Amino acid sequence: MTKLDEFEAELRFQIGQPSGVRPFVCDGSPLECKAIIVGFNPATSLDADFWDFWRPGHGFDRDTWFANYKTERQRRPLRPGKQSRPAVSNSRRVMNWIIQEAAPVPILETNIYAFPTEQAKDLTSEAKSTAPFHLLMKWIDPEVILVHGNEAQKYLKERGIGRFRIEVKHFSRGWSKDEAVAIGRRIKLTCLREA
Repeated sequence: MTKLDEFEAELRFQIGQPSGVRPFVCDGSPLECKAIIVGFNPATSLDADFWDFWRPGHGFDRDTWFANYKTERQRRPLRPGKQSRPAVSNSRRVMNWIIQEAAPVPILETNIYAFPTEQAKDLTSEAKSTAPFHLLMKWIDPEVILVHGNEAQKYLKERGIGRFRIEVKHFSRGWSKDEAVAIGRRIKLTCLREA
């Protein structure tokens, strides 16, 4: 049994199958990720099961997941007063810019809480399990943790998580492409220097 197989078994035990939570998104094996982006909780819920995008022996299929994310997002009814919805959320757009600029450094996206809600305040106490996040921290020792948003920053600070932590404002608003690219470049330089 490989390390990835062991990780998969532990994750499957932790989140169950099928699973409506999103413990992480990456391209391939999460165990090879050198950097982790941490937020509070996913904002876009999907009907698809997390395991629909997991490939034994390979890891997570980000491209297929992202195509599904965009399709499901467009199908969702708009909230009252809304006329349209962008193809991707502001947070997802910023993460994509960062990941593209940081390439070839493999990056994993995760959250303190894996249960998706449109707004953080909608997260119920029953959905506030940090077990998937701590499972990732047990298995992955990233060179860089990029944490966005006050709640996620507070959580990591209080627990001393991350030897090299970059703390930034939440990705949901106020970001330019240039700012995101600069962060991606910083991640790449840090990880390549550590290699």
